[in-house]
Amino acid sequence: MLQTINETYIELNSVPTKISTIGKTIGDAFEVGENLVIIIPGNPGINSFYDKFAKRIHEKLKCSVWCVGHAGHNLSQPLKTVPNYKDNTDLYGLKGQVQNKVNFFAKYIPENAKIHLIGHSIGSYMVLELLENPSLSKRINHSYLLFPTIENMANSKNGKILTNYVKYVVWLAVLLSGLFMIFPRFIQTALIHAYMRVVGIPNYNCENIRQLIKPSVLKRVFHLAYEEMDQVLERNNLSIKNNETKINLLYGKFDGWTPMSYYNNIKTDFPNINAEVTTINHAFVLKSSYEVADIVSEKITNPEKCNLA
Repeated sequence: MLQTINETYIELNSVPTKISTIGKTIGDAFEVGENLVIIIPGNPGINSFYDKFAKRIHEKLKCSVWCVGHAGHNLSQPLKTVPNYKDNTDLYGLKGQVQNKVNFFAKYIPENAKIHLIGHSIGSYMVLELLENPSLSKRINHSYLLFPTIENMANSKNGKILTNYVKYVVWLAVLLSGLFMIFPRFIQTALIHAYMRVVGIPNYNCENIRQLIKPSVLKRVFHLAYEEMDQVLERNNLSIKNNETKINLLYGKFDGWTPMSYYNNIKTDFPNINAEVTTINHAFVLKSSYEVADIVSEKITNPEKCNLA
């Protein structure tokens, strides 16, 4: 029987941050060499989107799995406990989110554990930032960058849409989300289910989407997205060069954030790096959590297949 996911909040970089754990949790003792998988989400960094992914990895590997949410993206606690957005935008931007993860690693990662670090989308960028820190890199056994937005985000198809169009109607999305929250819960649920049927998203994502449709969350999500467009420019080749044998990348053949040219470029610059291509969609947590979890679990179980023995 699968273990349940435990959820708690710890303060990282001045922001209460949601940590989801399955198996052992924060503060538990780990044996020397015991596997621990840590997930850094994409944007939005709402932990529950990754629950099925985490459970599947736990089922396949029989090891503990932790997910570190993004600051301000999970607001199950009273909102007053979270630094307000207007006066603390630096805490919720890209650098703030990276520091959030640095603080987590420095304080909460068990010394004995064998760390397998997974980054999805902008989480992959954060993984490379962690790997650039020698004191953190030596504690990471391998890393798995899924649909990695690690370069030139604004020049991608989706980046151009966000920058040229979506950016100018975000205020409307926030306004509508505020109106949505006024509706009784059963009407909210009906509207979310109707939307999911139209776009083909499975119904189990209903509560995850409800968490996202909050004005305070959307503001932080879009703020991070804008900074991604402005700051994710050149690929962090130094981090990749120094940690090439620790890095696995999975690109999407039809990914609007990471076109195939980005895959081709990194294979040209780093011919021996383990990088693969799949037809699975960028937002895999919506429909394909098990498929991607199986891919990652196989790599962790059989590192020789990744040229990482």
